[in-house]
Amino acid sequence: MTVEVLALRYGTRPSRKSELFHRYESYAEPDAELSLDYYLWAVRDAGRTLLVDTGFDPEVGRRRGRTCLCPPVDALARLGIEVTEVLVTHFHYDHIGNLDAFPDARLLVPERELEFWTGPVAGRGQFAQHVEPGEVARVEEEHRRGRVTIISGRTAVAPGVTAITVGGHSPGQQVVVVETPGGPVVLASDAVHYYEELERDRPFAVVADLEAMYRAYDLLRELAREPGAVVVPGHDPDVMNRFPSVDGDATGIAVHLG
Repeated sequence: MTVEVLALRYGTRPSRKSELFHRYESYAEPDAELSLDYYLWAVRDAGRTLLVDTGFDPEVGRRRGRTCLCPPVDALARLGIEVTEVLVTHFHYDHIGNLDAFPDARLLVPERELEFWTGPVAGRGQFAQHVEPGEVARVEEEHRRGRVTIISGRTAVAPGVTAITVGGHSPGQQVVVVETPGGPVVLASDAVHYYEELERDRPFAVVADLEAMYRAYDLLRELAREPGAVVVPGHDPDVMNRFPSVDGDATGIAVHLG
């Protein structure tokens, strides 16, 4: 089976390391500018396309001060991608928007994410600011309707595609491993936002469980030791430089990961 894995960059915002890394002052380094880019990922073969996360709703992004470079639904259209399945790695607003655009797609949802974000602690300030209540309610409603497939632990979600629950950044955060002819492509999503997190062991600022975040780093390093493996962080602008661009209408929007 020929598998193609793509990263689509649809948004960005300027920031600083002091805002993006947990307790950055503890490193006793000068602050520096750093962009936070926003991605979604597509895994496709001849028969179907699994969309990993759905990006932020452009209006939600505007309200939160994010720049939408190309609305996620438009980016998918420019690539000619017809989505048959959606895997949500976690419930933060920039990963779970636009679900209305895929009414016929099977929806794969981490059990711990659904449990946490529909529970009593999710409404506390340090958690609630990272989600849109209406988007969480939409997933909850789809679950009641029977459209949602719950996943947890290590789950084979498609031939050669495995989702792994790691927690850390969000209570049920998942990573996705895609087996390709060149080696596994590890879609870290927000288990790792930047290459620097793995290279320098520096946790991201938004953290639900710091111990779990560190354990996720260790797992990703282990997965990276597989022959030909590449780990793809969830928000690093350098992803667009490290991988070959998709030509045509998607130039500057999408890159080939494997």
